Amino acid sequence: MALHINPHILRSLHRSELRRRILLYLYQLYPSATYLSEIARVVGSDPSNVRGALVGLGNRYNGESSLVYLGLVEEISNNGFKYYRLTEYGKKVVEYLKSYYTYYRKFM
Repeated sequence: MALHINPHILRSLHRSELRRRILLYLYQLYPSATYLSEIARVVGSDPSNVRGALVGLGNRYNGESSLVYLGLVEEISNNGFKYYRLTEYGKKVVEYLKSYYTYYRKFM
């Protein structure tokens, strides 16, 4: 069965290297969740930038292009802490992107 990906998702991911790095890291952890600072440390970015990529952040990061809003990542609250995990749909999108970029590189 073919995967239907909203073009807005592809546009959002093509516009942000950070969003792609976060997705790939969460893909490696799937189905486990992790917290914001850990994601920031692994992807080599500031926690505020990671938060912007995950859930949006004012004018700097559009909330409608965030990974949570797009349904690729879910935010889990537990005992006052927030954790982030790739959704099943996000997992399928990452697998599609891996094959897409392999195909795309043939023309570069």
